Amino acid sequence: MINIAKIEQKFNSLNKFNLVFASFFFSLMTLCVKNIDERIPIYELVLFRSLLSLIITLFIINLKNINPWGKNKPLLILRGVFGTLALVCIFYAIRNMPLSISTVIQYTYPIFISIFAGIFINEKITRNIIIALIIGWIGILIILNPSHLTNINVEIENFSILIAFLGAICTALAYVTVKKLSFTEDVYVIIEYFPLVSFITLLPIVLINWVTPNWNEVVWIIGIGLFTQLGQIFLTIGLKNLPASEASTINYLQVLFGSIWGILFFSEIIKINFLFGASLVLLGTIISTTKIIKRT
Repeated sequence: MINIAKIEQKFNSLNKFNLVFASFFFSLMTLCVKNIDERIPIYELVLFRSLLSLIITLFIINLKNINPWGKNKPLLILRGVFGTLALVCIFYAIRNMPLSISTVIQYTYPIFISIFAGIFINEKITRNIIIALIIGWIGILIILNPSHLTNINVEIENFSILIAFLGAICTALAYVTVKKLSFTEDVYVIIEYFPLVSFITLLPIVLINWVTPNWNEVVWIIGIGLFTQLGQIFLTIGLKNLPASEASTINYLQVLFGSIWGILFFSEIIKINFLFGASLVLLGTIISTTKIIKRT
């Protein structure tokens, strides 16, 4: 019999390494998405990912013998809606942009979290957040500067950039709901509603527009489901055990991993503009999630 409690205890003892593993597994997920032929629609990839994640999560919930429906169902469903929208946007951005650039844009979400936390859960929007926004946007503008994109032989449509930012915004909204739910719900119930809502909402669309994947694509699709599930578990546990400032900084490792995969597998070119811009986005993330300590 699998002892979930002992496994969770070992995960908790990893502390910040939970988030390192989360970043690594999420980066592998992006690698899988990038390798799948464009004939497979994005919503079908999200559905397969959701089905695999749902099966694994329900198995764990059954072992833990907990109520799979949770307590705050409206907020759990909302978390699923935001997560689904975020994943569709992220997959679209990964497919239509260099992996390194799409990952940097996705990781503007901690700055949006600070804004939405101020709006929806009454956290104060501080001077730090305003400064972080300015620095983060400067970094993004440096990366997306037409001259920089020309130098690396890349053309990106404005629509793809818009979708990438929409993914970051939906990710931030999902995180805010997760933060609120973490006070009353089990970790795996929170995780469960994400694929559950995705599967229910996307199934009719996929059935109407079904495209049968070949065996090579099936392997990558399984990879998406497996790596995303591992990333979700490590991330959710890691967020519970670390301050937001540390968590956001460690999560940014996915940009490093994504850049490495882009260079190794897709011959992407990394230049000083990208490194400088990505560093500014990271700096904005750190500032937005760090509280000002007043000394007396």
